[in-house]
Amino acid sequence: MSVVIDTNLLIYAVHASAPQHELARNYIESQRQQGGFCVTWSILYEWLRVVTHPRVFSRPLSPAIARSFVLDLADDPRVDILRHTPNHARFLKEVLDMAPPLRGNLLHDAHIAAAMREHGIHTIATADQHFRLFPFLQIVNPLG
Repeated sequence: MSVVIDTNLLIYAVHASAPQHELARNYIESQRQQGGFCVTWSILYEWLRVVTHPRVFSRPLSPAIARSFVLDLADDPRVDILRHTPNHARFLKEVLDMAPPLRGNLLHDAHIAAAMREHGIHTIATADQHFRLFPFLQIVNPLG
C-alpha cells in the first residue's frame, strides 16, 4: 500500500450528489482491488467532521452512518491506518523545515505529510493543491 487517500476523495466517494462522486468512488475501489491504500486517523476525523456537518451538506450523514463507514475502513485489511512512531516529531520537523511557514488549516496537511514521510510513502491521491508545498510528495488527482 503505497498511496494515501486524502479526505476530499473519501468525501466525494460517499456523497452520491457530488459531481466528483463516480470518479472518486471508482478510484478508491480500484486502489482497494489493487492491494489497498492508506489513510491517517486525522484524515478520518476530518472526514467525520465534514460529512456530518449541516453547514457543509444540506443532508449530512448521520453520526451512525459516518461512524460505520470509518469503522468499516478500520477493519478492512486492505486499508492501512498510518500510526505515529516514537520518531514522529523528527519527521514533523523535517516536513515543516522543507515547506514555507505554515499556519492554520495547512498544519493539518503537514501532519499528513509527516506521517507519510515517517512511513516512507510518497504518493497522495487528493484534489488539494496544498500538498505541493511538500516537495517529497507525488500528487495524484484522479478527478482530473
